[in-house]
Amino acid sequence: MFRAVITLVLALSSLSANALTPFEQHFLSVSKGMSAFYMYLLSGEDKRFKKDYEREFDDATAALYQSSNPEIQPFIEKWNKLRPTLKYENKADMGASINENIRGNFRSYVVDLYLEFTKNNQNKDDYAARLKRIQFYSNILTARALDVDSTIYGISLFTQHDFQLNQSKVYEQISADLNAIEESDLPKSAQFQIRRIQAKLKFMEASLVDYNSQSATYLLYQNTLSINKIIAAQMDLLNNIASS
Repeated sequence: MFRAVITLVLALSSLSANALTPFEQHFLSVSKGMSAFYMYLLSGEDKRFKKDYEREFDDATAALYQSSNPEIQPFIEKWNKLRPTLKYENKADMGASINENIRGNFRSYVVDLYLEFTKNNQNKDDYAARLKRIQFYSNILTARALDVDSTIYGISLFTQHDFQLNQSKVYEQISADLNAIEESDLPKSAQFQIRRIQAKLKFMEASLVDYNSQSATYLLYQNTLSINKIIAAQMDLLNNIASS
């Protein structure tokens, strides 16, 4: 019990240092938006997904302009150029489609975000940092899987830059963070939520790592949303404890 209290205190002390920066909020919104963007195509143009990706893209834009950090300027310029192109063309008898060059530009931009996030977060090992990595990496792997699933070209048009987001290594990091949290002395209620995330990711693993596997795209999308909710609830709980 004493060790659990100490672990919880350490988790609380890490919260302020691990609050989302404007860049991180942008990255998360872009990743979630990318998933919804390709689910719109995979679902046969279900308008619910269009509403989701438009909201996430708007949130991504707003997040960038909340930062005074000059290092974010290149991302502002790239996003402002990319964002207006992220729309579908509708061709007679073919339905919605997207130009593969635009798809490639979107994919490349998300890799840029991933590399920047990883550079700033890869060596942090406190509870809040691990939760953040689990959430961000789960979302980007889902976005990448749905990207691949929604094009006849698969990964054949990937560039060397695109391959810098190695899905197997990213999944290994997620697993390492989950295992580290599970082995800690957090309260049982928190451990239960971590096991819920583990179960969902285990179900998703083949789709996230092996692009030749059959993907249940809707379940992939919904499970990622569930992971986001679980992590948000855990962070809210810690914030409430810290402020009480």
